[in-house]
Amino acid sequence: MQRLDHRSGEEGLLANAEALGRSPSPAAAFTGPTDVQALGCAAKTKGRFTFLDELRGIAAISVALLHASQIFGFNFNSHAYLAVDFFFCLSGFVLANAYDQKLSSGALRSPMLLLKRMVRLYPMFVAGVVLGVVTLQVAYGLPCAHVCILVAGALLLLPLGFLVGQEAFAINNPLWSIVFEIVAGVVYGSVARRRIRLGHEIAVLALLAAALFAVVLIEGTIGPVGFVSWRAFFEGFVRVGFSFLAGVLIFRWQIVQRLAAVRRQIPLFILLAVLFFPFDVPRDIYDFVCIAVMIPIVVALAAAVPQSGKQLLASYLGQLSYPLYVVHLPVIQLGSYVQNAANSFIPLPVAVSCTLLAAVVGAHFLYTQFDRPIRAHLIRKFSPS
Repeated sequence: MQRLDHRSGEEGLLANAEALGRSPSPAAAFTGPTDVQALGCAAKTKGRFTFLDELRGIAAISVALLHASQIFGFNFNSHAYLAVDFFFCLSGFVLANAYDQKLSSGALRSPMLLLKRMVRLYPMFVAGVVLGVVTLQVAYGLPCAHVCILVAGALLLLPLGFLVGQEAFAINNPLWSIVFEIVAGVVYGSVARRRIRLGHEIAVLALLAAALFAVVLIEGTIGPVGFVSWRAFFEGFVRVGFSFLAGVLIFRWQIVQRLAAVRRQIPLFILLAVLFFPFDVPRDIYDFVCIAVMIPIVVALAAAVPQSGKQLLASYLGQLSYPLYVVHLPVIQLGSYVQNAANSFIPLPVAVSCTLLAAVVGAHFLYTQFDRPIRAHLIRKFSPS
């Protein structure tokens, strides 16, 4: 059977949760509510890191462009797979900002944090699996038994794609990073309640940095780490571990508070330079430097950008980023299938443009008509009447 080689590993969000959803600003120490009441408390925070929303949306779009270039076969030199590491780092910062005090005070327990994460991530995750089934049946014609294994693996958050000669979550490859996002949230919720010395935090971050350096040297790039093989899958825990912890420590060490107000053009330029660096460089060293140094700098600087009234475009990009990340690959694969079926009668620029537009429209529709209503229903269900 033909192996689906999306090279989507060269992509990565996501995936992320609050990093793919709302980004509340620092709140005062929180005491009092029960775990059930805590499920809906994020909606009551008073502010958001609006510029982080904008960067998250830009990163998701860059991943879609990278996959479009790989699947449609046009030249697009980019390192957009590093957007995944940006998502992981952003997620660590946002979760620590939202829940560190609640977890350490005992107002929020680990199982409730896991429930909150699943409410935030799982509805769109399921939608991504459904779209993946349609794509595999229409565009690739995989045997039904293999599709069933891929679906079961995705829904159970297990890399069962390896059992049928595919990538870990070949049903819709970007879902691999959402799985790691969930795992990182579980580990964070279990550890955050304990007081950890500064020296221990530095030691763990240094060990993860050393392991990350070894991983990029072994693989030659961070792109396929997390999904392409069993070895790469286990290496993915190093990938998410370093970036997520870096985001958490940006918050805990109060780095943002130590920065003066930052002009929004600075972190935007750095992120675009990381994702679209135009010169040929050793990919392993480049990836390591970007993940270990440049991406944490982007997150810290972007969080220090002052709020300036309502920024509707930034907020919309933040809301759309997670749905777009989840649905773009199946839509692009279907678009490529249609163009091939038409014997390339449709000009490539038109096919790519229409496909990317369809991905954005589909993401908007699923966000407004499925994801947001489902999550609102789940929050009401687990909140007191």
